[in-house]
Amino acid sequence: MPSPTLILPALLLGLAGSLHCVGMCGPLLLAIPLRAKEKWDITKQMLVYHSGRILTYAALGILFGLLGKGLALAGLQKVLSITAGVFMLGMALMAWKFEQMVTALPGFGLFTQKVKTGIGGLLRNNPNSSTFSIGLLNGLLPCGMVYAALAGALASFGGVEGGVFMAFFGLGTLPLLLMVNIFSQSFGINVRKKIRMAQPVLLGIVGILLLQRGLNLDLSLFESSVPKAGMDCH
Repeated sequence: MPSPTLILPALLLGLAGSLHCVGMCGPLLLAIPLRAKEKWDITKQMLVYHSGRILTYAALGILFGLLGKGLALAGLQKVLSITAGVFMLGMALMAWKFEQMVTALPGFGLFTQKVKTGIGGLLRNNPNSSTFSIGLLNGLLPCGMVYAALAGALASFGGVEGGVFMAFFGLGTLPLLLMVNIFSQSFGINVRKKIRMAQPVLLGIVGILLLQRGLNLDLSLFESSVPKAGMDCH
């Protein structure tokens, strides 16, 4: 299981991600047909949607965590954690240009379009019973904050750890995103600009936490868990 030194960054990234999603994902959230008018019933329906989204995040976290474990076994765990921290700081300084750079990669636009087409088809053809599936696909949409969280999952050095890291990231996005639907609130441009100012700050904090973790990483604990080959003398 991830240590508190990874869970706290995951939750902070989730909070930053929810600020980002208010502007990026808010329209999609408001487009999901709601079968009830009572706030508690709306909350339950949206929790189904967000469960699908968080499940996708967790699956991606498992993949990246396993990749990170492989790199750690190669002796790169300290470098990996420091690199993840530098990556976060870089994203904080670059605002969201990084997201634009990633989406410009060959083939990425086609993949994104297929995901959007899938979501659109679910909204048109079977919206009332496809809330969970829409959430699953939404987790695949391009998002700079998800990329940042995956860098953290990569530095978790394990499949389970990476999956739990991304699950906590998803949980961190819940409070603000639930408010969007429960109160049917679409924030104006001026409000979105103000709350997005907090994103670089949160990313910077997470970057510093990961850097500190990498610089203070006790490699002896990791090495003690890896069997060493040797010759027995008789």
